[in-house]
Amino acid sequence: MSKEWDRSERSVRRMGREEERVWAEFYRCAGDPAIAAELIAHMDQDEQARRQHAGLYLRCRQSLRREKERRQRAQAVGRVLRKLARGLFGMPLAALKRGGRFCVDAGAVLFARRDEPAAGQLRKLGKRSTRAMPAPEEAQARAGSDGR
Repeated sequence: MSKEWDRSERSVRRMGREEERVWAEFYRCAGDPAIAAELIAHMDQDEQARRQHAGLYLRCRQSLRREKERRQRAQAVGRVLRKLARGLFGMPLAALKRGGRFCVDAGAVLFARRDEPAAGQLRKLGKRSTRAMPAPEEAQARAGSDGR
């Protein structure tokens, strides 16, 4: 019986040492936000583990807080860079585009073919006179029917 007792005592000690190694590894990996989130979820469910490894729990919380702050800083820097790029490139390019459109429109107005007012009026009169004048055959038929 003493041999059985020694075996079970050894296995318990071995498991205890292995458990301590695993927790020590968790302490090393607590800086990783993904692992920290999993450890916090586990410790929130297991009160004894949280009491036993309070330092690890706090370190994981700190790791998540740092990650959140890092993301917020990165987003702020991204916003500033986007505004800066818009100011340096976007607005001048938009102004150039508007200026280009204005030049195209102004050129079209300046170089458009314009007739003299008299030429346009003559064309209008010419169109009216051809419509108002009867065809030559009709004119002869009318003249012949009058008996003249």
